[in-house]
Amino acid sequence: MGEKVATGLIFVFSIIAYGIATTVPQPLVESPLGGASWPKLILAIIFFGSGIHLVKLLLRKKEVEERMTREAEEARRREEEQTGERRVFSLIIFGVIVSFLYICSLGWIGFTFATPLFMAIFMYGTGYRKKIMLAVVPLSTVAVFLFLFVRATYIPLPRGYGIFRAISYLIY
Repeated sequence: MGEKVATGLIFVFSIIAYGIATTVPQPLVESPLGGASWPKLILAIIFFGSGIHLVKLLLRKKEVEERMTREAEEARRREEEQTGERRVFSLIIFGVIVSFLYICSLGWIGFTFATPLFMAIFMYGTGYRKKIMLAVVPLSTVAVFLFLFVRATYIPLPRGYGIFRAISYLIY
């Protein structure tokens, strides 16, 4: 039932988003593709893909669906036994809260400071305890993203306010 609802929502979203994409004005620079060509193409692919999948889900027999649910549950149990990992709802809530705080703080303290800070918090909160890697992974990730976005593609990232902005200007 949940898969049908999710697929239906994706299907409806693609229709609404395609309608919004048709209102994007043409670029001022002469171009063979319009300003919304890529979004329209991707949304059309999502529309057709989710539509086909939704039809398949609606035509599937109840017995087949129950069997597939049982098999998926058994596979999940086997995987938990093999890896020792469990699905913990509190970690999902932790991830949502940390992600929300990251998004909210991004404008104030900037990408350069917010990303390694929240990556380290997230890694530590989910059980990673190697201190050197808690520093190396977030810092190297920020360095790679700064290179890709700021230097390679000239896409500005949030710099923050006050001292954070000043330090961000020193870095990039």
